[in-house]
Amino acid sequence: MNELAMIIFGILAGLVIYQTLQVLNLVSLFHSPSPEPVQDESLPKAAIVLSLRGADPFLTNCVHALLNQNYPQYKVHIVIDSQEDPAWEIVNNTILQEQATHVQVNPLIFRHDTCSLKCSALVQAISQLDDSYDVVALLDADVVAHPNWLRELVAPLADKQVGATTGNRWYIPQIGKWGTLVRYVWNAAAVTFMYVYQCPWGGSMALKISVLRKAQLLETWKHGVSVDTPIHKALREIGLKVKFVPSVMMSNREECNFAQCLRFITRQLLVARLYNPNWTVIASAVFISTLALFMIPPMLVIALITSNFDAAIVIAGGAISYILGMALLLVLGEQGVRQVLRARGELTESFSVVMIAKILLAIPLTQLVYAVTTIAAMLAQSVEWRGITYQIKDAWNVRLTKYYPYRHSNKSLDTNISL
Repeated sequence: MNELAMIIFGILAGLVIYQTLQVLNLVSLFHSPSPEPVQDESLPKAAIVLSLRGADPFLTNCVHALLNQNYPQYKVHIVIDSQEDPAWEIVNNTILQEQATHVQVNPLIFRHDTCSLKCSALVQAISQLDDSYDVVALLDADVVAHPNWLRELVAPLADKQVGATTGNRWYIPQIGKWGTLVRYVWNAAAVTFMYVYQCPWGGSMALKISVLRKAQLLETWKHGVSVDTPIHKALREIGLKVKFVPSVMMSNREECNFAQCLRFITRQLLVARLYNPNWTVIASAVFISTLALFMIPPMLVIALITSNFDAAIVIAGGAISYILGMALLLVLGEQGVRQVLRARGELTESFSVVMIAKILLAIPLTQLVYAVTTIAAMLAQSVEWRGITYQIKDAWNVRLTKYYPYRHSNKSLDTNISL
């Protein structure tokens, strides 16, 4: 019993130490000096592409922000799934209110049945760009871009070794639904992993168009379900890298229930299984840490029943140290992100005592959810995405089973519940 207790303690301690080193590496970027301002004449002409299916909670704010970027030459290209989509009216009303002329809105016409609708939308929009554009920026509808978002994404592309720039998404729980809290804890770990392994996030990303074409990404997107995950490998094959830009970390204040959370994490992990070369590392780490953590309760009971208090102390200490260690890493990441948000004028309220207590409880719950959704992702042969089901035989053998326009609008558009 004592030896097994020490092994489990060692596994949990090793995981905390390893993740601490990764988080400190990431957080150090949030505290690094801001780069020198880039003059307007040095910035290339850029296109922003936004693909939409459904009206996300903050869609009006998203479009408004895109139309008011502090950037000399850019145009917004919005591809909406269909004119029946609830996003169609919202987008066009926002453009009308802004009286904007640097924006183009089109329905999705070239719908490929061998990839996701989002991939089809991006292929359609980018294929129609003329040769005057040098850069394309991508974002998701849950992103409300600050005025310098495009400028900060594009500036590092001046480095010839950089093929793409990216930020990431950081969830900030507002109400504290359990689904929201688990998604928050899981995503915080995912952000660190993506930074370490140079995985871009398609919700806040920019690419050189010449690089996009050289890497044949449009052809890649026509046969997959993920926009961002295949990019790192494609760029590495042509000798380029993905650069993380801390100033374009984007806050997300949407809430979700537990069922939505499970679907979200499973979908993310399915994409990782299909396209991330480090999938074996991800899955192995999940199962080892989950097994170690959830062996603790029965072992603790046995140790107490047998009066093996030395083992009980080691076991309980391992569990408490792991949970507190993960909480500390969350605090470090949270403070780093909040520093970025405050620097650009976003309000950041402190978590209440109740919220902090629930987050502590959400840490072991997230570990269990991580294991369950990893198994689900390993077994999945299809994925549902905003009402559309895709059959997946392998990474590049995808089939959109049947198309339906998006009509789901049974909730008020002014809520902050994720679609």
